[in-house]
Amino acid sequence: MKLRLLLTGLLLAPCAVDAQEQPKSEAAATSIIQAFDTHSIVMLGELHGNRQEYELLRGLVRSQDFAEKVDDLLLEYGNALYQGVVDRYVAGESVPMEEVQKAWLNTTAIGPPSPIYGWLYEAVREANHNRHRKLRVVLGDVYVNWGRIKDREDLGPFVANRDPFYADVVKKEVVARHHRALLVAGYFHFLRSTAGPNLVERELRAAGATTYVIVPGTNTTGGYDDLDQRFDSWKPPSIVTLKGDWVGQLLAWPVLSGGTMPSAPGEA
Repeated sequence: MKLRLLLTGLLLAPCAVDAQEQPKSEAAATSIIQAFDTHSIVMLGELHGNRQEYELLRGLVRSQDFAEKVDDLLLEYGNALYQGVVDRYVAGESVPMEEVQKAWLNTTAIGPPSPIYGWLYEAVREANHNRHRKLRVVLGDVYVNWGRIKDREDLGPFVANRDPFYADVVKKEVVARHHRALLVAGYFHFLRSTAGPNLVERELRAAGATTYVIVPGTNTTGGYDDLDQRFDSWKPPSIVTLKGDWVGQLLAWPVLSGGTMPSAPGEA
């Protein structure tokens, strides 16, 4: 699926706004970097395995403007058991790739890991090569030792605590150190609802972080092109704030899925 846009502050139901108000579409990389002027944490929900989103991330980690503002890149596809190995790798030390790749191969994330995660680790290592202030990759998935997992029952407690663990890692490795970080995880972990922020965002706010949430949307697959073509003039990937414009009036799930999923229960 190709990205058409990235949406900030998405709710699972539309807001009551003036539907005629025109949204301001901004280049995604520029908007993300600027968000760190007023927020300590940017939470980027991803479409797992989406190459276009990887290209956006690779461009960010290579950007000097990003490097000057951001301390940490915190990844869902990263088993915390291998944090020390990854620290040495992205710092430029000689580390066997068969050890490094365990970080993104041995996770509890659903589905097989895409090659883009390995490429992203490599991109950070390359970007750090000539920098005094190096970007750290922080691993946000539970520290599962797969050599000790025999069945689903053994794995259950780890999977059940993925979001609390992720939030705890951010609090310890980012918030407590007064760092700024870009968080990357499947967009469902970051969605807000009419009830308020998700568990991860609630935990981070309670710890004193200022958060900015971005989730992906598209009208390029399925039937969504038939429903709304107002996105077509925007160069992807773009970022659009939902508050106060017609984009905030749209039902969430058709936008998130490119028209392949119906609206969720409770959407108006």
